[in-house]
Amino acid sequence: MKRKKSIKKLELELREEEKSDIKFCTECGEALEDFSVSDAAKDPKAVIENFHNCKKTGKFKGDVCSKLYMISPTTEEDELT
Repeated sequence: MKRKKSIKKLELELREEEKSDIKFCTECGEALEDFSVSDAAKDPKAVIENFHNCKKTGKFKGDVCSKLYMISPTTEEDELT
């Protein structure tokens, strides 16, 4: 039983390490400040469309779009559903 806990702990540590290596795109600037509580965050299709437009025009810089990250469900939310 103790071994399982140590393996789970290692998996969590690896996930945290991977997260720290992610470069989030912040080219939206001030629009990111209140994005998570804005009406725009309630429309995932529009956020995805905006992301594709940023990639197409070359504005996207990073590994992950900050807005897409903010609207994606967290691990805890995934476990509840």
